[in-house]
Amino acid sequence: MAVSKIKEVEQLKKENARLKAALSEAEFQCQRLEIVNSNLEIQLEESNRELEKNIEVLQGLKKDIDSIVNSINANK
Repeated sequence: MAVSKIKEVEQLKKENARLKAALSEAEFQCQRLEIVNSNLEIQLEESNRELEKNIEVLQGLKKDIDSIVNSINANK
């Protein structure tokens, strides 16, 4: 094999190793982001449940306030 071919093969081996390392790093980051995304989805679900509860409380308070206002207006 000619010296230039040997150098070319060695260069390709180095490039292949570099690309494999980059792929491995990308896969690791992808897994990390999947975990982060999963945690964010859980937090979003919890926030939505809490928001729904707060909306129910506020709607109840609004009804109470409307009832009080109507009662005050009726007694004038």
